[in-house]
Amino acid sequence: MSTILCIDTASDRFALAVDRDGFVTSLEAEAAQDHSKLLLPAIASLLGDDAALDALLVVTGPGAYAGIRVGIATAEGLALARGAGVYGIGTLEAVALARREEGERGTFMAVHPAGRGEFAAQLFEGGAAAGTVAITVPGDLGASARGEGAARLGGIEVTPLQRAIAALRDRGPRMRSGELTAGADAFYLREPNITVSRRQVRAAS
Repeated sequence: MSTILCIDTASDRFALAVDRDGFVTSLEAEAAQDHSKLLLPAIASLLGDDAALDALLVVTGPGAYAGIRVGIATAEGLALARGAGVYGIGTLEAVALARREEGERGTFMAVHPAGRGEFAAQLFEGGAAAGTVAITVPGDLGASARGEGAARLGGIEVTPLQRAIAALRDRGPRMRSGELTAGADAFYLREPNITVSRRQVRAAS
């Protein structure tokens, strides 16, 4: 495995990172609701003329429902075309890895926006998960928060780019050694906010 691509589409801004034999290059860009339009051109730009792609790492959530779906589907499509394996990593674990790269080894809550003014949160102690992922209100977090939106709670912000780079640096060597099993399943805290349109209701009645 010489070239590994990491895709993080859990946020309105998406991030990509490529590990070529241990040398990492990366980018972050605004997507809003256009992950499906912008992701592949950004991947082509980052990979450049290097057609080799031996494995993919994708952030599996929690996060933006459509973004997560696009990220995983894109990783699976590229993997099928290139004969590469796809591996997954959770958003909150990627947050914790980014903080570990900054030397943080204490106790904190890794967080990510969950909509409705709430956050997905998971306790980490000494760099390891010490609790399950749960939906949490901002008032329960404060200065212990680490992740997207944490700065406005009094905590420490972690960007998609930081998540992607940290995830790739942690997983890349383990993927190359055969330590990890391929697979990437989406992780959602809630069912998607999708309803049947009025036109569909009328047609069914």
